[in-house]
Amino acid sequence: MISNITTTFLKAEKAFNQEKYREATKLLNEVIDHDRDFYSAYLLLYEIYNNKKSQQKNMIYKELKRLNLDLEIDHKPITIKTKKNITNPKLVTLSLIKLMIAQGKKSQAKKNLRLIIKHSKIKKNIISAEEMLKSL
Repeated sequence: MISNITTTFLKAEKAFNQEKYREATKLLNEVIDHDRDFYSAYLLLYEIYNNKKSQQKNMIYKELKRLNLDLEIDHKPITIKTKKNITNPKLVTLSLIKLMIAQGKKSQAKKNLRLIIKHSKIKKNIISAEEMLKSL
């Protein structure tokens, strides 16, 4: 529990000016926990998260809009694209890949060869796939 919100905010502002962002963030979060309508704390937090390009910036922007409907900040939401992790892909056979190459589907064949190299448990198939990929 903080005894004086304004003093804590001023400490956070001082830490921000000294580029001690971690300390400033901690103090600003204490201020916001104590008073959810402390507009200046949200503005400073938004600035910190904007510089860090953190996704937290989106949440702080919503709070700023809640407190001030006429807010004029050039806000660009940050989205983080998650990389799809293929755990057990369905691998095609090498004979099917040879057929793809014969039909002129080289990009599809390359993709499947890379999957075999990455995920196959049979050493012979991996070696064959690497050789086929080199020849394409």
